[in-house]
Amino acid sequence: MKPITPVRKVCLVHYSSAPGGIEVLIPTLVRIIPGTLFSAFVIRPPEKGKENVYKDIAVDVTYGSLNNLKAARRLRNFARMNSDALFHCFNTGPFFLLQLRLTGVKKAVYSIHGTLHFNGILQKLFRKLIWRMALSSKYRLVANSGHSRDIFLDFISPLNRSIDVVYNPIGSERMLTGKEGTSADRMNIIYAGRLAEGKNLHRWLDIAALIHEQHSEARFFIYGDGPLMDELQRYTLQIGAGGYVTFEGFMHDIGEVYRKADLMIFLSEKESFGNVAVESILCGTPVIASAIPSMKEIFINYPQFLVPADERMDEAVLQKLGSLDTLRQSVNDAREEFLVRFSMGQHAEKIEKIYDSFTGPDGRNK
Repeated sequence: MKPITPVRKVCLVHYSSAPGGIEVLIPTLVRIIPGTLFSAFVIRPPEKGKENVYKDIAVDVTYGSLNNLKAARRLRNFARMNSDALFHCFNTGPFFLLQLRLTGVKKAVYSIHGTLHFNGILQKLFRKLIWRMALSSKYRLVANSGHSRDIFLDFISPLNRSIDVVYNPIGSERMLTGKEGTSADRMNIIYAGRLAEGKNLHRWLDIAALIHEQHSEARFFIYGDGPLMDELQRYTLQIGAGGYVTFEGFMHDIGEVYRKADLMIFLSEKESFGNVAVESILCGTPVIASAIPSMKEIFINYPQFLVPADERMDEAVLQKLGSLDTLRQSVNDAREEFLVRFSMGQHAEKIEKIYDSFTGPDGRNK
């Protein structure tokens, strides 16, 4: 009788089931790690009327609560029922990681996907203390960029352990098909991402108005959802941009959006990575991005896609727009590099190796 190969059990823990920078990676992660049985604990319950990343994937999901204490209690119960599993937490913060450690979870990977770890000196001291209590010496830390790793190390210092950099897997099939034709009689400029603080979207709209003054045929499309939706729509009308700026909401096939666009403008003030900038390049569409650390890391070999993240930004965007053909010529070279640097293959290989460090490739505990 052929022996049954043990299946590795991995419990994913993250905040929301709505699509976001972390959440949109979940279906890909579940698909590309072979021999693994995934389940999930989502700290917040699903929002009514919002997309759910677990809708079409075979993963058992347990939801927490809008109340942190209730969510923590439910997480502890979930951890007790899955005590033999490897837990993979995505940017949940130290409080919920501490719940896992107090429950007796011995195997955990914590993925750092953000750069804001505290607000104010008191919160910094308190969270640093909780982090030190939460981080078992047996837990592994990974970051989605060198920038997010360095910010965390600076915050938690001293930390006598390494943090692996594992870039987000961007090279999915929806991003690998060729560039579609764009409109011959107008310029289509897009933004894709969360409509939230830190994305610099009010300034994005101001710059859209400046571009429209010089290029009356330009049309602007904002894809995504978030807490600033209503405020941004009001601001669009306030500056008289309602006739050429359209809010499209969340799109399932964002790859098609990129391929039909002439340009992506992404002027975020802070990012731990920036999936959409890579996705746009993979679809053959040039990007103008703010020169923040994460964008500098992504475009380390292609600074022509960057503009200063200061008072010079408006003028720099207009100058880049004047040399759009040059940016288009740079896309092919950048795309070839990104297909390797940000591939599903590199992500799966690194994550699987980290999982194997706890369980071994056959799924047995070490």
